[in-house]
Amino acid sequence: MSRSWRILGILMVVVIFGLAGCQASKNETPQKSESQQSASDAKQTAVKLPELVVEVGDEKDLDAILKENTGKVVLVDFWGTWCMPCLELLPHTLELAHKYAAEGLVVVTVAIEDINDPRKVDEVKGVLVKHGATGNVRALVSRYGIGEEAFTKFNIASGALPHLKLFGRDGALAVTFGLDAEKPDPARIEAEVQRLLKETAASQSQSVEGPELVIPEVNSSMSYASGSAS
Repeated sequence: MSRSWRILGILMVVVIFGLAGCQASKNETPQKSESQQSASDAKQTAVKLPELVVEVGDEKDLDAILKENTGKVVLVDFWGTWCMPCLELLPHTLELAHKYAAEGLVVVTVAIEDINDPRKVDEVKGVLVKHGATGNVRALVSRYGIGEEAFTKFNIASGALPHLKLFGRDGALAVTFGLDAEKPDPARIEAEVQRLLKETAASQSQSVEGPELVIPEVNSSMSYASGSAS
């Protein structure tokens, strides 16, 4: 009799612990693996960058962008999808847009294209996005097409691409790259961007206005016939 009670007591203990274990399993929240937790955290903290907008415009639209960004340094890159030297330099320009945005740099791209081709705006956007352009880049396509009028209206004195203009925080043209159909030097461009970013708007407004600074470029053995105006 006593042996039967002992066996019954043991069975009751086993049943009680078994039920408790099942209940704990039902209420327990599964733990995420370290990789799952990291992916979840990254998803929550990711910031969606604004989408790039490409517009057809002219020199008046460019002037308006410059006025909107008074107090910032503005780098304008004149380029074309048909210009191989432009395509080589473009990634560097867009890299500067991301690298120095927080310090006050605004990058504007102006594509000199055959505007009669309805596919050109989408093609320009595709090239820019491919090289990392987002909504922090102001992108224009010249309404004048390819030719002398576009180069005249945008004051591209060399008549060739790529051609870049760098404006200080006061909105004044500070440096021009690509004069005399020479290849703009990426290192020089970045050095001038850094220099102007360090200058405050106050110091520039008090400075004596002088002639435009033209940075001589390093001659390149590369032919630039593909980047010249027709």
